[in-house]
Amino acid sequence: MVRVSNLAPPRAFCGLGRFHVLCLFLYPTILALLCLVFANPLRADTISGTVKDVSGGVVIGARIQITGGNLPQPLVLATDESGKFNAPNLAAGKYEVRVAKEEFDELVTAVDLKGAVDLALKLTITAQQISVTVTEKSTAFANSDAAYRQLRNAGLGDTFYAENFVLPIDVGTFELKSGTITLLAQVNQLETGAIFIGQGHFNLKPLGTLDTTEMVRRAGAPTAEEDFTEVVFRFTPDQFAQFKPTLVKKVATPPEAASAFQHWKDKVRHRHEVPEGFTQALLDSETIDNVDADVLAAIYNPKHPPFFNAYMHGSPHKDLRFFMRTRMGAIPQLDSPEEVALINFNGGGMDDGIWYSQHLKTELLAHAASSQQERRLFATRRYNIETVIGKNDHLFSRATITFEPLVAGERVMKFGLLPTLRVTRVTGEDGHDLHFIQENRKEDGSFYAVLDQAPAMGKAHTITVEYAGDKVVTNAGSGSYYIGARLSWYPNLNGFGEKALYDLTFKVPPSNVLISVGKLEGQSTEAGFAVTHWVTPVPIAVAGFNYGQYKKIDFPDTITHYEIAGYYLPDLPDSLRRYESSALGGMAPGAMTKYALDQARAQMQVCTLFFGKGPYENIYITEQPNFSFGQSWPNLVYLPISAYIDSTQRWLLFGHIDSKFTGFVQEVTPHEVAHQWFGHHVGWASYHDQWLSEGFAEFAAGLFLQQAVGSKWQKDYIDFWERQRVRILDKNNFGVSPNDAGPLWLGLRLISPKSAQAYQGVTYSKGAYVLAMLRSLMMADYGTPGNPDQAFIDMMKDFMELHRDIPASSESFKAVAEKHMTKKMDLQQNGRLDWFFREWVMGTQVPRYSFKYEVQPAAGGKFKVHTEITQSEVDEKFAMFVPVFADFGQGMVRLSQVAVVGNSTQTYSFLMDRQPKKVALNAYKEILER
Repeated sequence: MVRVSNLAPPRAFCGLGRFHVLCLFLYPTILALLCLVFANPLRADTISGTVKDVSGGVVIGARIQITGGNLPQPLVLATDESGKFNAPNLAAGKYEVRVAKEEFDELVTAVDLKGAVDLALKLTITAQQISVTVTEKSTAFANSDAAYRQLRNAGLGDTFYAENFVLPIDVGTFELKSGTITLLAQVNQLETGAIFIGQGHFNLKPLGTLDTTEMVRRAGAPTAEEDFTEVVFRFTPDQFAQFKPTLVKKVATPPEAASAFQHWKDKVRHRHEVPEGFTQALLDSETIDNVDADVLAAIYNPKHPPFFNAYMHGSPHKDLRFFMRTRMGAIPQLDSPEEVALINFNGGGMDDGIWYSQHLKTELLAHAASSQQERRLFATRRYNIETVIGKNDHLFSRATITFEPLVAGERVMKFGLLPTLRVTRVTGEDGHDLHFIQENRKEDGSFYAVLDQAPAMGKAHTITVEYAGDKVVTNAGSGSYYIGARLSWYPNLNGFGEKALYDLTFKVPPSNVLISVGKLEGQSTEAGFAVTHWVTPVPIAVAGFNYGQYKKIDFPDTITHYEIAGYYLPDLPDSLRRYESSALGGMAPGAMTKYALDQARAQMQVCTLFFGKGPYENIYITEQPNFSFGQSWPNLVYLPISAYIDSTQRWLLFGHIDSKFTGFVQEVTPHEVAHQWFGHHVGWASYHDQWLSEGFAEFAAGLFLQQAVGSKWQKDYIDFWERQRVRILDKNNFGVSPNDAGPLWLGLRLISPKSAQAYQGVTYSKGAYVLAMLRSLMMADYGTPGNPDQAFIDMMKDFMELHRDIPASSESFKAVAEKHMTKKMDLQQNGRLDWFFREWVMGTQVPRYSFKYEVQPAAGGKFKVHTEITQSEVDEKFAMFVPVFADFGQGMVRLSQVAVVGNSTQTYSFLMDRQPKKVALNAYKEILER
């Protein structure tokens, strides 16, 4: 989904003040309320205060007018960079403080200056006749659920002696050799945790070959072995029974138990805003686990899917985590139903990473494991979101989510929401307030809503969330804005794991333009804001928008009849302003937008031809100030500003020709447009299957270079596949290539301190090669009537149609490929492509080829070509069909393909009507080779 060559900027935050706004939203004037927080105590001769908006962000430059007392004329001040103002040396008396700021409603407050003043503010917006009361009522529902408070503040309970106690959990085994087990204090008479202090050992032995290989790469051995001195266990109450056999002899609680528990809190309740490594980036994201909230779900629903977490402090690893969680997956942030995981949470350490992630042992032994297993607790049907973006770039929203429960009895809903967006109120279907959980954004600040009762199964229900904050829109200068939190700017229930309908209303300053997913159903002006209303005609996986001072160009497509529009920024962002009079002085964004739109239109046509009709009737191609980052949302493409800079300007900018970056610019538009098919039309089931999105979109970028750039396509096409080959096989400073890190199937888990680029190189580039090689295998030989790609096209259109409503997995794609495979591809004579997927999806072997040929005259004026193909650096079972090409004077023509098995040499002869100028193997580099 994303083409990126640099890290995103660190996340930042501005917290809420002590007041919370009720009845938030409806009108922009309400959203722009100012909270005037007076210093306490307030000196009798001074009026001072801080002006904030409802998100807690300070308001700079607000006009403060103080009248009354013995002032001969109004005293006018302005808030400073901290949002503060100060009016000293005032006489006692009655004053009026009037606060004004463009885009905000005016606030008037009376002050009787006679010593300390404690003001209770009630604001009435007369212009809209809507009353907004600023009280602490909503605060009473934040983090205040009674059972949650017990979990959050749980102390220690009874302690028992433990000796030679063995606790098997799936493929993991805990041996508590000698020490104590201290239970946590009960919550609603239920056990939810325990702490072991003493000498113990943990062992995890993977079942499968691939998992064992990965364990060797991570731990240096085929099994994980860890001695530990303390473990904190957290679990659903139904898991407590496993401890009962050892809970016999009560003993005094050791002081180390309390310190271990505090140490655990310090770790799991702390969020690294600037991650030091992969596990922190993954587990400390906006969906960081609040373990207490997760346990709360089981407190309220005895039939909640069970989980068992163990946090080990041992030797040599100080934070080794073993998770077993059914239904939602051991690591929900991975978007996978795999229930068992082992994580070495080691920040920037060289052994940081996910060491093991797999389905339950029982599922593996029964061959019942699948990436397509249901892992949701609730299914989202619809989002209705109203959003205001203020001139200070703060975002104020109200989202109503229509959902249906999938598990009976569930009351706790977890959403993905940027921690800088602070929830102010959650209400149920009848408008009554609901408890919610959102700890400090520097802590385990994920957002959970707590329903008063379990919703009825088989029926749709609604919940409404009001929230506000910043760091979604960041001013890049000159009408440009960075759009962050593209997946979590609204309370997102299941991420890319499902599709829902969206009804979106945006209110923004009239100088800016907002482009959203869906179709524009209406636009108007209201209270000084530009209002647009967008509706998605079909369910989509995620909603987003772009924002800035855009100019629009419509670009019709008379062939496919898609509605295409381009939005460009006429001025450079601040980051490039210094080049305005030099390298970028002649930049013509309007003309380059037409070039980008021409590419987009051509790619839409190519994708329609090869993959079928696109999922959306319209597409918006938008510029963004990010220089080397592209992204695609449903019918909304974000292109980097570098895509709007021509090759001469890039040369002036870099001082040389950067071939790698030239390749990125060449690929980014067709890649992102192709995501309308791969990623949005067809989603992916888990991290194992994301190559079906990124790799297929990358393949489509290569297809664009072959099909859409005219008759002289060969060089760009060959260069494209050579770049992919290099990205897969080039070794880094550690001597590790992306392909060395592991097979395509591992997805994000390929990332490690020694293989930081492995995910990008394998998922994108090798994923593209897998599809290219299937195309090569299915291509008809030279001279066969009809379209040589027809079998491949039929396969891809079938794949798209079969996965319109369900996410695709590697296994389900394999099934489609087997349905359409040619007779020649059936090497094992069983109608299956096990050999191909074992080699290229589950394996890491890449062959090396050498090629010789000889042309000899044959009878009847014909020519016989004898070829010799040698395959090496693979095992004896590795098989591949290698294409052979000939040049008769007008470029390379594919003759046929030759099967080679193992480290061997295969000879093959061709009889030709004409003498070729040259014969070559894999001329267009569509088969991956060393």
